[in-house]
Amino acid sequence: MFSSTRKILFVVGAMMLATPAETPDGEYEVIRLDLGRLHPTRPGLVRIATTVEDDLITSAQVNVGNLHRGDEKLFEVRDYRQIPMLASRHDWTAPFIGETGAAHVIEEAMGITVPTRVTWIRTLLAEFSRITSHLTFLSWVGHHCDDPDLGNEMASAIEKSRTIWQSCSGNRIHPMITRIGGLEIHPEEEWCPGLREWLDEADALLPRLRADLEAAEGIREVAVIPTEMVDAYGLSGPVSRTSGVDMDIRKGLPVYDELSWPQTAAEPLGDAYSRLAALCDDVTVSSGLCRQVLDRLPTLDGPLETRLPTAIKVPRGRTWTAMEAPWGRAGYLLESRGGTTPWRMALRTPTFANVQALEAILPGTRTDDVEAAIASLGWTLGDLDK
Repeated sequence: MFSSTRKILFVVGAMMLATPAETPDGEYEVIRLDLGRLHPTRPGLVRIATTVEDDLITSAQVNVGNLHRGDEKLFEVRDYRQIPMLASRHDWTAPFIGETGAAHVIEEAMGITVPTRVTWIRTLLAEFSRITSHLTFLSWVGHHCDDPDLGNEMASAIEKSRTIWQSCSGNRIHPMITRIGGLEIHPEEEWCPGLREWLDEADALLPRLRADLEAAEGIREVAVIPTEMVDAYGLSGPVSRTSGVDMDIRKGLPVYDELSWPQTAAEPLGDAYSRLAALCDDVTVSSGLCRQVLDRLPTLDGPLETRLPTAIKVPRGRTWTAMEAPWGRAGYLLESRGGTTPWRMALRTPTFANVQALEAILPGTRTDDVEAAIASLGWTLGDLDK
């Protein structure tokens, strides 16, 4: 009897497969997925080996590790002042959040209270990072809907965001301005006005994005994540919220409690459409938060740094902190034995959890819808492979 079973290796990223052995015994049909020129999955390589019957995936195995950065081992041989610069690189769509999270766990372990003005500026730049990250992942929408005008406008917005980072920090991609207990930035009057204008542009993109999402085919009821999977896979951020579990750890923090949160109406359907729509909602929320902080900054004064000893030594012990990164909870574990470098520093990156969930949600998905599933659970290779 004729069998319709096929084995398909979905390859995501621009890196070439090293050898034919990457497709065992030549039994896999290779399909390369391109999520668009701006999408963060394009660099690097992730392979998803699947079994397909009658065009429906019946099993999936995600293979990562092709761009392993070794950050966690590098932390162990870095002075504490150097660590935020290194942590800036594991998620290049939101590098400021990475460097701030690493600084925060060191500050927590040392008992450092960050100056008030620093806390507000960090909040502003973290929300700015969240918007730029989400827009980069949402670039898939214009690609999927064959809307080159939207794609060009998003490319322009992303490029302008890098210009703002350059005026703020001197660097276009990795700010590297976070210091233990403070910040090293140019005066706010040089970049805050440009940020206000950029927020207007980002807000103007949302109606187009939402219209394309509403009209897009192959994203509704695709790759549904039920509520019970959230805890099982450690999901968080937009992924958990759209599956009915809100674990946003920003809520309850002192600075965020002083801000008014814009209202959104995300539907907790748990599918690819809901997750992409949640990214749009997050842009609205973060834009509103940024504007409120910008209004507050002129009333704030005070230092941008904390006086530290020449040699920073963290007391013996273990410290855990977390930040709300664009794709969810990013955790930082620091274990010190009293020296000038960590004994161990480990990262809990949200996209690693998201990608592991792909193995559970891809079965039952049509092969034509795999791209939508990946786009709604996107990753950056540094964040995924650490």
